[in-house]
Amino acid sequence: MKNTLRKSMLVVVLSIATLAMTRANDFYLSVKSDDNRTVDLFLEQSSHPMSISFEDARGEILYNYNHKSLSTNAKRYKFDDLPNGVYYFVLEDDIKIERVPVLFTNTKTIVETGKVETVYKPYYRVDNNMVSVNLLTIDETPVEIKVYDEATNALLHEEVLKTGKSVGKRFDFSSARYESYRFEVTHNGNTFYKTVSL
Repeated sequence: MKNTLRKSMLVVVLSIATLAMTRANDFYLSVKSDDNRTVDLFLEQSSHPMSISFEDARGEILYNYNHKSLSTNAKRYKFDDLPNGVYYFVLEDDIKIERVPVLFTNTKTIVETGKVETVYKPYYRVDNNMVSVNLLTIDETPVEIKVYDEATNALLHEEVLKTGKSVGKRFDFSSARYESYRFEVTHNGNTFYKTVSL
């Protein structure tokens, strides 16, 4: 029984890793050659919901766009009125959040692709009364998981996972008395929240 569970967990983790790898290069930015304040964003067409935002160095959102599916694979942004400095394109889907630094100077715009920050989101799988939580942790830093009863806000479980480039935990709610639980997964200063109903 334990071997079966371990094998199924491995399949889930490998599936997540494969999905993340195939979607790792799903966009790129290009600066228009005759107008250095015009940036084109090219996206792989997808039916997955995506959020595109543009932030300044303090994290203030200057532009935000959410959509359920991409009707086109190119978007053009003109930044004529922005002062020089570092800004960020932030692309978020159901798997990850990517922050791409863009530097504006008087004479050019530099997309700093070598400094892209990628944060992976937890993946949840509900199978009857079993809930699996998995997360890619390429840097192998610890992941904290907390589970709360959604109705009373009582902390039911807290654990720090510390192994490998991906971590996973399986929760058995077959003898639980509640119907809805809130998961909080924290990794590298980012906390993700998910409510699961059984």
